[in-house]
Amino acid sequence: MKQALKWLRCTLGKRLRSLPIRSRHCTTSPWIAGLAAAATGAGLLLLGAWEPSERIAYTGLFLLRDALQPIEWDERIVVIAIDEPSLDAYGAFPWTRERYAALLDTLMPVQPAAIGFDILMSESTPTDAALAEAIYYSGNVVLSAGTDPLGNSIQVAPTVVDQTDGFVRVGHVNHTPDTDGISRQAFLYEVYGADVAPSLAISLLDTYELSLSGLLTPEPIEMPDLNAQFMQQPQRYSQNNPLWLNWPGHTRLDHTASVPQGVTTLSFSDVIAEDADPQLLAQLQNKIVLVGYTAVGIVGNSEDALRTPFEQQIPTAGVYLHAAILDNLLNDRFLMRLSPKATLLLVITIGFVSSLLFSPRSANQRLMMIVGIILLWCAIAYGSFLSGLWIPIAAPIGTSLLGLIGIQFIEQRERKTLMDLFAINLSPEMADFIWEHKGELLSEGQIQPQSLNATLLFSDIRGFTSISEKLPSDVLLPWLNRYFEAMTDCIMAHGGVVDKYIGDAIMAAFGAPIAQPTPEGIRHQAIAAVNASLAMVGRLEELNSEFAAEGLPTVQFGVGLHTGAIMAGTVGSRHRASYSLFGDTVNVAARLQNLTKTLQSETPYPILLSGATAHHVEEHFRLTQQGQLQLQGRSQTTKLYTIARDDNEAKRLEQPMADRLYSYGNAATD
Repeated sequence: MKQALKWLRCTLGKRLRSLPIRSRHCTTSPWIAGLAAAATGAGLLLLGAWEPSERIAYTGLFLLRDALQPIEWDERIVVIAIDEPSLDAYGAFPWTRERYAALLDTLMPVQPAAIGFDILMSESTPTDAALAEAIYYSGNVVLSAGTDPLGNSIQVAPTVVDQTDGFVRVGHVNHTPDTDGISRQAFLYEVYGADVAPSLAISLLDTYELSLSGLLTPEPIEMPDLNAQFMQQPQRYSQNNPLWLNWPGHTRLDHTASVPQGVTTLSFSDVIAEDADPQLLAQLQNKIVLVGYTAVGIVGNSEDALRTPFEQQIPTAGVYLHAAILDNLLNDRFLMRLSPKATLLLVITIGFVSSLLFSPRSANQRLMMIVGIILLWCAIAYGSFLSGLWIPIAAPIGTSLLGLIGIQFIEQRERKTLMDLFAINLSPEMADFIWEHKGELLSEGQIQPQSLNATLLFSDIRGFTSISEKLPSDVLLPWLNRYFEAMTDCIMAHGGVVDKYIGDAIMAAFGAPIAQPTPEGIRHQAIAAVNASLAMVGRLEELNSEFAAEGLPTVQFGVGLHTGAIMAGTVGSRHRASYSLFGDTVNVAARLQNLTKTLQSETPYPILLSGATAHHVEEHFRLTQQGQLQLQGRSQTTKLYTIARDDNEAKRLEQPMADRLYSYGNAATD
């Protein structure tokens, strides 16, 4: 927490140019990004913000399984549908209860194991006695109870129940779809205090087991052993603890599919017809029969319309919900879901792990990693789904994305502030290199003083004072900035960094701010400095042509180069500090630049090199010694060299950036 507070303090607007005093303990790390991602992901989880996406993922898993590995509905379940042909045959719904009595009479010889009516019969009618008698003789009927939209209980009419002498069971048909209308959950019991009301599916399953247990058959009938799990623990499966439905597939029968889909569904009118097909009726023996309406005209105008992962736009009939619950009960394939605590722990872990994985990677690597993580996690989720475990998809993937965003945000901010702190002009390649090696520069958010070997470049405009007196400021400054921009581009193109502009002078370094300790590295930096100087001369010729065409003063300048030890670090006050280079090497380069004024006019280039620089570049350039001087303040004499014109100059100046920069990483680690 202490580290997190430090990071928060640093990101609230403190300028990194005052790092030595204000922010020396400010650090950022993958752990901070991980903490932010984990906290955000966990917070969204606790607020339920991931749930809409998880529901979409739930639907997607079913559709994917249906496309790759479809499963079949349990053959022990049959729906007798009050469909359009039945309405055409027997008139509009609702029907008299004699019609249901006739169905039970027809089914009695067929001997289904259990018959459930997904039809509420709360009002007393003159034909209740006929239905009660048929229920009595069937002995395996379950009727439905429910709740109206206001929450009032709807029970079976006493005129039906009281006349069955206890040979009828009742089960509730209540369920609550999710906010998007899809039914994903179901509860097996309604529990209110000491009162327990089983669902239609539970009552049917109990009746089914009781019916089969009394049969004498040549071969034993497979019986579901679910009493202990589902039938003796109502509190565990009440309305407060719904189960997640594992929908086997489409509810509507489709014989054209490669695997038969849908619940076996028979038309009510076909079953009770006088000339009913015996083979059709034979399908009902020892089965669980559900009776309900499926006609579009009835379903579309009722609250019993059912949406599943497979029927989202065009709803199906509510009777298939009970068929799905029975299928899950008979096959023990309800979906299990991770507990809230396990899900929370998973999200927190992924937040930290993803940030640690993303931290040392490039942008392209991170992009590939996040795509790989998404595909891998979806594959894991699908495999778990096939085994009956529904693990979250949206929350882990979303938290991984948060970790990636956190790392990107912190690094972008860190990179910007690091560049602001240096306050020097860098090429994109050099900026990338400095960022990759920021650990060598920063310690606890502060740039550490360094001793470097570098080649310093000083350039200065000749006669700038007289030019500035002649030009108005609104012309002078744009003119000067065009010059600075052209020269800076040449320096950066060869791997140098512009440390500062001093009036009309430019101070640049080759070999800073990352140390190049090897002789090979120092040599390559000196070569790059000479190439940059030659490029500046060539670019100045082009720029002067532009100035002359516009009636502006042309520029004459000199360049001094010296290689040696320098000090680098942050200097200034607590109000303002900046990165700077200083030392004897800087002074020598500045004096050499001033001495270019004494060069003869036939000298090809207005560039003076010290003996130290010439030593590193003499194998690559034709040099001419101009003598040696005792510079003020130095005990040793300084040899002076100029560059002779070389036919290979153009070839050197076209040297690719990768060669000019000389593989900084190798030079820094050799």
